[in-house]
Amino acid sequence: MKYRTNPRLLLVAATTLLLIAHASHAQSQGGDAAQNELSARDECLLESTKTAAPETTIGELRAQCDQIFSETVAAGTPEAPNKRMTPVQIRMFDDQVNYNRNFAISAFQPNYFIGTYSTDPNNEPFSDLPSSEDSLENEEAKFQVSIKAPLWRTMFGTDNDLIASYTSTSWWQVTGNSSAFRETNYQPELFLRHYGGPQFLGGRVVAADIGLNHQSNGRGETLSRSWNRVMGRLYLDYDSIAVGLRAWYRIPEDANSDDNPGMYKYYGYGDVMLAYAPNKNTYTAMVRPGTEKGGLELTWSYPFTKVFRVYAQYWNGYGESLIDYNAHIERVGIGIALNDWLQRR
Repeated sequence: MKYRTNPRLLLVAATTLLLIAHASHAQSQGGDAAQNELSARDECLLESTKTAAPETTIGELRAQCDQIFSETVAAGTPEAPNKRMTPVQIRMFDDQVNYNRNFAISAFQPNYFIGTYSTDPNNEPFSDLPSSEDSLENEEAKFQVSIKAPLWRTMFGTDNDLIASYTSTSWWQVTGNSSAFRETNYQPELFLRHYGGPQFLGGRVVAADIGLNHQSNGRGETLSRSWNRVMGRLYLDYDSIAVGLRAWYRIPEDANSDDNPGMYKYYGYGDVMLAYAPNKNTYTAMVRPGTEKGGLELTWSYPFTKVFRVYAQYWNGYGESLIDYNAHIERVGIGIALNDWLQRR
C-alpha cells in the first residue's frame, strides 16, 4: 500500500500542526488536574440536576448515576465511579448520561467545518458534464454532520442498546464558478451496541457494535455511488489511547445495478482507528488498507472555547469520498469542530 505525497504540502501541514499543538499542549498542562478533580459520580449528579423533575430526590439521582456508570464503563468494578476515567470511558459515560434525557441525540463521528486544499482534484467523473463543473478548484470546504440516538435502551434488561446514526460528509467548491457542492456522502446506520468486555490485545473492550450500514452519494447515472454493508466495530481502551477496529462485509448487488464493482480494491474490508488524548489535545490516525490501494487520515483538535475546537485534517490515498473511491487524493484542511472521537474535559 503506497501513498503519493506532495512534499511541500506535507511540510506546511506538519509544521503548522506541530507549532499549534506545542502551544496548546503547554497551555493545557496547568489546567488538566483541576479539570479532572470531579469524580464521575459528582459530574453525573451535576448534569442530572439540570434536567430532573422537581420532585426527584438526591438519592434517586445518585442511584441513577451509579446505574448509568455500571452499565457502561465500570465493567463490574464498584470502585470505578470514584476514579478518574479514561477518555474512551468519558465518551461512553457522556453518551449514557445523555441517553437518559428527552430527545437524546448525541454526536457520533466528529462534527466539523474546515477549509481545505487538495493537490490533485479528481476531474474525471465530471468530464462529460457542462464546462462549469469539469474543472475543479484545489480549494474547497469540507464539513461533516454526524449524530446518533438510542432506539431501545438496555434491551431485555441487558447491557445492549439499539442505536440509529446518521452521518453526512460534504465537499463544497466554495470558490468555484457556481459554488457547487461537488459531492455529499450520506450514511445512515442501525446497530446493536454491547457495553463492556474482556481484555483483548492488551486493552479493555469497552464496547462492541454490529449492524447495517448504507452509504451513497444520492446521485444518478454515471455519478451514482452506493453500497450496503454489514458492519462490526470493537472499541479498545489503553488509558490515553483508544483503538477502534472496524470490519465490514459488502452485501452483494446484481452485476447490472452495481455502480462500483471494484470498491474492495480501494476500501478493502475494514479499517483501524487510533485516538490519543493525553490532555486537551486529541490526535487520531485512521488506516484503511484496500486489497490494492489504501487511505490514511490524520487529525488533530484542541478546544478554544467550551463549545468549539480547532480541527485540522490530513488525507492521503484512495476512497476519501465515494465519487473519488478509485482516485488518489491528497488534502490538508483546518477549521472548527464541535467534538472529536475522544476528548478530555
